[in-house]
Amino acid sequence: MKRARGFTLLEVLVALGILVFAIMALMQSMGTAAVNTSMLDDRTQAYMVATNKLVELQVYQEWPETGTQDEKLERDERTWQVRTRVSNGPYPDTRRVDIEVGPEVTGGRERSVLYVLTSLLGKPAAEVLEADPGDAGEGT
Repeated sequence: MKRARGFTLLEVLVALGILVFAIMALMQSMGTAAVNTSMLDDRTQAYMVATNKLVELQVYQEWPETGTQDEKLERDERTWQVRTRVSNGPYPDTRRVDIEVGPEVTGGRERSVLYVLTSLLGKPAAEVLEADPGDAGEGT
């Protein structure tokens, strides 16, 4: 009599156990990838809000007063909290600008910051010329 060939019940259970562990590991890594993708998207949007704020300060060419300003901005159906700190820069006629961007604070949560942008602004040329009109033609 020939013996039937095939897998025993124990071999099938071991193979299924290995398959279950592999699927669980794959699901966990997919979940982690989804969370990281969402976080990266949030940081990218916060970066765009911060750079837009800095460009706004540069384009209007107004000499910003030192101090802190908080505001809420809407972008892509989300509300962002933007804190702009302006202080004296390390060089004459410069201002240091720190822009912190995070999601809107709701439900008594603490303020969180997703992106910080730091830059220097130079005094607009028109204000420099008004301050010292005698130097307008020198050095050219």
